[in-house]
Amino acid sequence: MHLIGFFFSFILLILFVTSIQGKVLTQCEAAQELVKGGVSRSFISNFVCLMKSESGFDTRKKTGPKTLSSYCYGIFQINSSKWCEQSRKGGVCNKKCDDFINDNIQDDVACAKTIHSQEGFNHWPGWVKDCKNKALPDLSGCKY
Repeated sequence: MHLIGFFFSFILLILFVTSIQGKVLTQCEAAQELVKGGVSRSFISNFVCLMKSESGFDTRKKTGPKTLSSYCYGIFQINSSKWCEQSRKGGVCNKKCDDFINDNIQDDVACAKTIHSQEGFNHWPGWVKDCKNKALPDLSGCKY
């Protein structure tokens, strides 16, 4: 009987740890999500490079505190100082920041498109460091 309890506890622990880790996308999955979100195909490689640089494609990455006690959320590392609110919907993207740390990244994509339209790729330090004037990911083997 103790063995069954141990086994059940072990399974719950595995499920808990897995849910905390979130999903890490592949380059091709990232490209598919971007196309699904309406990103122009001419920008897909830049956005994929950005996602890799900022979050390692981790949909649940949260970092901080940054300047002004802000945090960065999700696969695009969207900053709470301007783009979202920590406790309620708000910011330029009119989103609750925690909405950016789940496996559905379509709201992240929409906000990233807004950021890009207002500030360009230079907004993201990771893109500047790892993508600007550098070879972008080869997505020719991806179906998107």
